[in-house]
Amino acid sequence: MFDKRLQSIKDHEVYIMKIGVCTSAENIKIVEDIGFDYIEPSVVGIAEMKENEFERIVRMVDVSSIKCESFNVMFPRYIKLAGPEVDMNEIESYLKEAFSRITVLGAKIVVLGSGGARRIPDGYNREDAWNQLVQAVRTIGDIAAGYGLTVAVEPLNKSETNIINSVEEGIGFVRDVQHSSIKLTADFYHMRKENDPMHILMEAGRYISHLHIANSDGRVYPLEPAEDAYDVFFNALQKTGYQDRISIEGGTKDIEKDGPVALSVLKGFLK
Repeated sequence: MFDKRLQSIKDHEVYIMKIGVCTSAENIKIVEDIGFDYIEPSVVGIAEMKENEFERIVRMVDVSSIKCESFNVMFPRYIKLAGPEVDMNEIESYLKEAFSRITVLGAKIVVLGSGGARRIPDGYNREDAWNQLVQAVRTIGDIAAGYGLTVAVEPLNKSETNIINSVEEGIGFVRDVQHSSIKLTADFYHMRKENDPMHILMEAGRYISHLHIANSDGRVYPLEPAEDAYDVFFNALQKTGYQDRISIEGGTKDIEKDGPVALSVLKGFLK
């Protein structure tokens, strides 16, 4: 009954964004049945699969009406993007293998969060690290372009990394990179943790190509419209004309219970 009601809502209302959820590709059937538009697994999770495991996921995605349109967790922690251990050959080799897999699953957007990979080592010069990161991401953009992918750099709160911690800093970084395949992810949770003003989204609008959202109290699924400053976030986005994707990136103990509620909450802001 609930699934039919959701389908009725979907049939009679038009939304300006696709709504997805960050979870393992293994859950694509559950995510599809709830009514989400796409699923967002991790690059690392797919890249580390043995070939037979990957082929099984390909079959699951092939028979689904939704695809893995976006991916997060681009790099494992052992690959470094800043500091004395940066190895561009390692980065390029890893990405070419990973991107060749995720494009088979329908990838369009790849989120570059990877706080451990981009973290500035203790005692390392910040300006040097910034310039290294700019050069690395420019190369990442070149590789992504060859696969028809857009990379969306994600500002992360300071508990997760020590560089690019605000949307404003993200804007400056993307401007420095100057690559058509390098854009920005605006993450509601990280913005709230860093007390980012929501109006910065209007300045960032031309750079934003992806969104993440979770209740900033516990980083869980949004379950009530008034539980957080969602209205301010969506009001600012509306002024930018953003019409792409937004993924729920948060915890849940029961995706089949919380997923439909969270989907309904987000749709309520997109009418």
